[in-house]
Amino acid sequence: MELHFYPGHDFLAVINTNGHATYKFEAMGGPREPGTDIRMHEQPTTAGHYIIDKAHAYTTPSWGVGSKIRWGTPLQDKGNDIWYQLKNGNWASLLNDFGLPRQDVITAYNEIYNLPDNKIIPKKSIFNDFGPIAIRYFKDLNNNQKLDGKETLLGEMFHTTPDNEREYEQGKKVVLYPSHGCIHLKPADRDTLFGIGAFKPGTTFIVHKYNERFTGVIK
Repeated sequence: MELHFYPGHDFLAVINTNGHATYKFEAMGGPREPGTDIRMHEQPTTAGHYIIDKAHAYTTPSWGVGSKIRWGTPLQDKGNDIWYQLKNGNWASLLNDFGLPRQDVITAYNEIYNLPDNKIIPKKSIFNDFGPIAIRYFKDLNNNQKLDGKETLLGEMFHTTPDNEREYEQGKKVVLYPSHGCIHLKPADRDTLFGIGAFKPGTTFIVHKYNERFTGVIK
């Protein structure tokens, strides 16, 4: 199978060996034109032929504080601080390590879940902007379907968002919105794509240009 993303039409298709789209999903990439976000300018999703490499809980120091911590990391409320659990099982301070006050965590939690009067923290971190898991891909320069040589993973990736994870958890309609260049998926669709093997390492993935439209057959 192959994955084909049409960013100009918010459309992701899974194409079988006969050239038919056996699955279709709503997906949303970056805007057609660069934006002005001061954190990082929004960019169009980059057209090209790629290979799926891996899926993992993504963290990055170049985004918001929440994205420096893996989704699902256990949290403890210490009254004037919040601790987070390290990979080795020990605990560390969000305030000391990231300069993140307890109230900022509560405020972020309340904004995501619309809890204006809440004063408690979640038991696990749900603040990573890249969701529980990100699906990474690369440009295959030597055509061997493996990440090697001078190849690197793109900064663009498939992922969900905290707002969409909350909507899914609460059984509400999941509303996608444009990314900074990545590809936003609905949580249920992400799970379906994993279930059918669409994110298996080595899968071909094509990002089409914004003016391209899917013209194949959907079976």
